[in-house]
Amino acid sequence: MAAGLADERVDHRFKALPPDAEGLTVGALAAERRNLFTGGFTTPVLALSAESVEHNLALLETYAERHGLAFAPHGKTSMAPQLFADQLRRGAWGITAAVPHQARVYRAYGIGRIFLANELVDPVALRWLAGELSADPEFRFVCYVDSVRGVELMEEALSAAGATRPLDVVVELGAGEGARTGARTEADCTAVADAVAGAGSLRLVGVAGYEGEVPDADPERVRAWLRRLVALAAP
Repeated sequence: MAAGLADERVDHRFKALPPDAEGLTVGALAAERRNLFTGGFTTPVLALSAESVEHNLALLETYAERHGLAFAPHGKTSMAPQLFADQLRRGAWGITAAVPHQARVYRAYGIGRIFLANELVDPVALRWLAGELSADPEFRFVCYVDSVRGVELMEEALSAAGATRPLDVVVELGAGEGARTGARTEADCTAVADAVAGAGSLRLVGVAGYEGEVPDADPERVRAWLRRLVALAAP
């Protein structure tokens, strides 16, 4: 589906592209090979090195294979379906999103597995998601949950939407009292997991967290938090 983007006509919706390119297709503009600095582009403009992208794709593919990881690269920076397609071809499990709108863009371009690195309690977004899950049995969506109240809100919205498939969730362990999100203690995580077990529209598939949130982070603090996270996942 990303291949069709080359046939899109350039207009005011296309950030940073040259004004005099309006009316050209994206493919025709790319074929002109305009200079980034003198070709009429306006800032800010995202520019990628093809050689660096290829190097990074190969590096992460090799790393994930070596360590037995299912890698879901974050798509929020580029929002580029062509790059998503390249990542999936190189073995990515799926694509990560931060907010529901990004997930909607991903679905428009056929992304079959989405990891939302956030809690989702917006009833409108959950209604859309319930529809996507019902319409496509192969679609896989996973998101965070970090509170019993969040579980209740998700269950209410999904039930009201007539969800036919459970939504997969992971319990987020916060990285400390100063962390932005996440359940603060192992006991809190257990309470959230129990709430998920009692919700007919949700299914617990693991635990999650973000080490970048560790307060006053140093190697030992990060390792200590990771040990807590891994212990939660242990049988």
